Amino acid sequence: MYETGFRSQILLQRASRLFGLWTALWVALAPLPVAAQTPAQPNADEQEGEPGDAVPPAQPAAPGAPSAPTTSAQDSDAPDLVPTLPPTEAEQARGQPVAKITVAGNRRISTDDISAYLGQTRIGRAFSPEGLSRDVRELWDSGLFEDIEMDLTRRDDGVHLRLLVRERPSIKAIEFKGNNEVDDEDLTEALSAEVKTGTILSYAAIRRGIQKIRDKYAEEGHFLAEVENEVVPQKDNQVTLRFTIKEHEAVTVRRITFIGNNSIPDAELREVMLTGQDSLFNFGTGGPFRQDAFERDVLVLNALYYDRGFLSAQIATPRVMLTPDRTGIEVTLSINEGPRYRIRSLRIQERDADGRDVEPLGGRRRIRELVRAKPGDWFNRAELAKDLAAIQTLYRDEGYANVEALPDTNLDPEQREVDIAVVIRRNQPVYFGRIEIRGNTKTRDKVIRREMEIYETGLFSESKLEKSKRRITALGYFERVDISTEQGDDPQHVNVYVEIGEKPTGTFQIGAGFSSIENFIATAQVQQANLFGNGQSLAIQAQISGLRQLVDIRFIEPYLLDTRFSGSVNVYDQLRIYNQFSQTSTGGSLTLGYPIIEPHLRASLAYTLENNRISTSTTSTFLGTASAVSVFQRLPLANLFNDGITSSIRPAITYDTRNNQLFPTAGMFLQGSAEVATKYLGSDNQFWRYRTTARFYYPITDSIVIKLNSEAGLVTSPDPAGVPIFARFFLGGIFDVRGFFLRTIGPRLPLRATLDDHAPPIAEGANIGGNLMYYQNLEFEFPIIDAVQIRGVVFTDLGNAWNLEQLYCNAAPASPYDVSNPCFTFSRLLNVRTSWGFGIRWFSPLGPLRFEWGFPFSPLPYEESSRFEFTIGNFF
Repeated sequence: MYETGFRSQILLQRASRLFGLWTALWVALAPLPVAAQTPAQPNADEQEGEPGDAVPPAQPAAPGAPSAPTTSAQDSDAPDLVPTLPPTEAEQARGQPVAKITVAGNRRISTDDISAYLGQTRIGRAFSPEGLSRDVRELWDSGLFEDIEMDLTRRDDGVHLRLLVRERPSIKAIEFKGNNEVDDEDLTEALSAEVKTGTILSYAAIRRGIQKIRDKYAEEGHFLAEVENEVVPQKDNQVTLRFTIKEHEAVTVRRITFIGNNSIPDAELREVMLTGQDSLFNFGTGGPFRQDAFERDVLVLNALYYDRGFLSAQIATPRVMLTPDRTGIEVTLSINEGPRYRIRSLRIQERDADGRDVEPLGGRRRIRELVRAKPGDWFNRAELAKDLAAIQTLYRDEGYANVEALPDTNLDPEQREVDIAVVIRRNQPVYFGRIEIRGNTKTRDKVIRREMEIYETGLFSESKLEKSKRRITALGYFERVDISTEQGDDPQHVNVYVEIGEKPTGTFQIGAGFSSIENFIATAQVQQANLFGNGQSLAIQAQISGLRQLVDIRFIEPYLLDTRFSGSVNVYDQLRIYNQFSQTSTGGSLTLGYPIIEPHLRASLAYTLENNRISTSTTSTFLGTASAVSVFQRLPLANLFNDGITSSIRPAITYDTRNNQLFPTAGMFLQGSAEVATKYLGSDNQFWRYRTTARFYYPITDSIVIKLNSEAGLVTSPDPAGVPIFARFFLGGIFDVRGFFLRTIGPRLPLRATLDDHAPPIAEGANIGGNLMYYQNLEFEFPIIDAVQIRGVVFTDLGNAWNLEQLYCNAAPASPYDVSNPCFTFSRLLNVRTSWGFGIRWFSPLGPLRFEWGFPFSPLPYEESSRFEFTIGNFF
């Protein structure tokens, strides 16, 4: 409502009272002209004039207008002339100075802000009714007030104005009802451009906000969504704005029709489109229609035609229609393919700043080899763009960061051929300026800088910049790594900014499991992969169960004394209790590493010194005591009590291209090692042990990864008694072949439980471990709930251990099962244990939780058909 009134404290004469009501409702401050008046006899009050008031003369009739009938002055019954309206208070105040302006009624909006709208009416200026009218109109158009009233008073010192306003309420809260498909946060974000809490209520903005909500629902395919709003008054001139939504069903794509696609079939066009693609949860409906996805599809279709050589292809404005039942959409795309072009000529040349031809970097032949297209081929824009990018990378790796390589095409529609000319301009060489690291609140700069292959004042290189990013990411310390560049102090220098987002690198890992052999198993590990921000790693592991006790402390320094050498120290005390013996090992190891080819290929040398004790009776460590559950009492195992000092060296070579050392999703990890324990190193136990590890990570999409892990091992000994039993391989469990009990896979001997020849044999035979081992794990990992990093996994495992020593083959009758037979033949390499399973993994703040169910494909009679285990920590 817009209302203005002018009130005067001076008593008006009776003529003013006659027009008082008219004046109070008058919107225009200037007096309105009188179009016509009905003749009437003036009364006595109307004949008395206000002193100083002048009655304006009657206006003459317009030329050509009919004259009014006249009467004789002597005729006493003839009416007087039509009276004219007296000037209003605003008219009488015209030209007088504005002496005072008072603002009242405002609570949130300051007086200064209101006065700013009064551009024509200011203290000291001459008063103008028209200026005041414009000022009040601008104040009303601000949308801040529900009512505006202006009082005017004429005084000796000038015009006094009193502005009385009633403010519109502010929005205290915004509520949504009925929104199941779109979250409150998304709707609030959609509204924020028009309506938000704390702002002044505007019905026009509400109408625009409703359209924003409808647009948001249209993006999700709910074109029929209805939105109503309600304004709920609150205290202190505030309101709650409530939107009630009826979502209705999503409108799905029923049919996509292509017209004019003579060269590319419908199926191929649909394949590159997001619109109309079915998914697991759409149940064959073709999915909801999304405007943003559809606009992207049109661009992709254009690009597809250009990549096939149709350089004149055009896609008309698509026609989108609702089905009669208003639950589906039919899309029609009209395509004008035009001719398909072949390459007639392809010329690549480099020019200097003066436009002269110069020899390209590396020679013309090298540049031409980077471009795969040749005359006679169909034109392909995408392939040409890749080739030109390779040329630009060649120049940028040599310091020419601002190289230009733009193609120019000349079409010949009649011959349907295209001439391509690529002009290269290398411009000036560029050097790295400042290299700044941002966002590392914990990790020291040197930990990041030493992974970078670029340095300040060095020649610019695009490939080294990308490699630096990959190496920093591979540390596993950061959630994100962004590298950007900008011009430095002059055009010949660029500054590099490394923006990182740190994540917790400390983990507390626990695991537990159950089996009829070990009863309850518990493990715990505390690890800090970035100790004190120095890039060092410290891990403390403890494990306890009915058959195992372990304490292990490991410290890794990747850059020993700030050199390229790496070093690690490992100290441990462990007790392992098998069904037939127990092993106590106390010792440690030292490892040195060096990069052969930075950063992927490394060599290392480890020295291990430990004291081993094999026992068939109670064994103890500082963790406690434990007894062997079922020990060998007969001695067909000549190496059963082989123990004492083991002193060994272990050279290894590692090739690692993983994109992340902690949670890899791409790349590979290959390692081979040979451990030698010999009397020449002061070792009581002698053996040669070889191991190989191969891990591959292949991303199908950004979130779906296929993983393959395989390990093989071989151990031999020059000792006639054979390989010490603790150096042999035992498989089974969540850490290698899932679905089986821990360390139960391998060759078995049907030995007796006591020295009595009449004693019954050990149930299911005694697992003696193998000289030869192989296992592999194939996993398909996919997201379940990305928001909380819950992922699913489907896997299949394969593996076994085989005995190569004839001593044990001849010691006892053979096992009744080929997969556990202690007598080796090459054909038995095909006798492996297999399983499959599935699991759930949650990348929690404490570390990655693993919940996995394993199912052996062919369980033996004494094995279970399924097994559930869980732990915290990555598998591989």
